[in-house]
Amino acid sequence: MSQYDFSGKHIMCDITGVAEDVVLDNTRILDSIALGITDSGATLCGVQLKEFEPIGLAAVYILSESHVSVHTYPELGALFFDVFTCGDHCVPERILDALLRALGPCEYRVSVVGRGDPVTSGTPARRST
Repeated sequence: MSQYDFSGKHIMCDITGVAEDVVLDNTRILDSIALGITDSGATLCGVQLKEFEPIGLAAVYILSESHVSVHTYPELGALFFDVFTCGDHCVPERILDALLRALGPCEYRVSVVGRGDPVTSGTPARRST
């Protein structure tokens, strides 16, 4: 697989049971994702951020390899997190690992989906007509 082939890995994570002071700490969440992006070897191109009133956060990190997003639900002690990377230039699991370390004790459910080229990702091909 070349650096940015039409194939990739999509990691989605539902995170619950996050301590109230942690899920309200937007800086902690954003900094941990930025650290994870660096640790993963991905290339950050930019960030779009929305802090909601009275609470909550949505952020999308644009990567050369694709994207990372996080959406917080402080009133529920929960987050949705997702990272999609194309090719094999970086290790997207490191981004999720950095976020989970920063959140501390919590519960989470992870789904990993191969995307793109069925030969590379191992997913059966489907064609629409």
